[in-house]
Amino acid sequence: MNVPPYADIKDQGAETAFKETFGDTVTSAIDGYSVAVQVNLDTLDKKEETVNKIKVMKHIVLGGVFKHWYNKLAKGESKGEHFKFDLRADTTVYFVSDEKGERMTTIFALDFSEKVDKVLAKVFMQEFVDGRRTLGFAPPVTWGVQPPSELQKWGITENKGATLGYISFPILKPHVASAEKIDRIVGVLAGFRTFLQYHIKCSKSYFHSRMRARVVNLLKVLNRAKVEDPEKDKTKGKKTISGKTFRRAA
Repeated sequence: MNVPPYADIKDQGAETAFKETFGDTVTSAIDGYSVAVQVNLDTLDKKEETVNKIKVMKHIVLGGVFKHWYNKLAKGESKGEHFKFDLRADTTVYFVSDEKGERMTTIFALDFSEKVDKVLAKVFMQEFVDGRRTLGFAPPVTWGVQPPSELQKWGITENKGATLGYISFPILKPHVASAEKIDRIVGVLAGFRTFLQYHIKCSKSYFHSRMRARVVNLLKVLNRAKVEDPEKDKTKGKKTISGKTFRRAA
């Protein structure tokens, strides 16, 4: 499997998570690929479990970075540290810890190639911000077109148009107080970009289906509104209620 930023994230929890998950099945990757496993399905004991792990291999590798930094937050080892990597070509993830090591702000710099996706993404991002008001213990969420102040560590002070916007999730120590909580946060944030893309595609599909249904209804209305030309069928005659045909005399 190929993970584009693997060289950057290898020592940031990605390799550790990969080896912990696949153990002895890890093997050397061929040229052009980042990680690889080798299994013999004929002699494998837990075949279904292994296959399920292979299906989410990329999520495991990338999720290892999130887990690495949240573990550092939980242990108080992240004071003032920061790190970034490209989750995909149009998404960069930033981890920024405060000076006291009490908070790890996770920032997604998002962009989309299609104009419709950009519009829908902005709506979804605002819903994340508004939804926080009804959830008591969820991490606060902020969304904006301009970069948050935490990105000044990389010299990013303004959005020059290359990014749609920035969504920030400040993760506090109580959010990572146990291994179960860390795994839950990693599962949500590591798959956040995929989750967002999935719902954008679902929304577009729903809009298209509604538009098609509306067009069908409008065509029915137009068909009912057609007026027949009374001169058109004069030569064919008309039928009586009994079914007989007659023609008017000229």
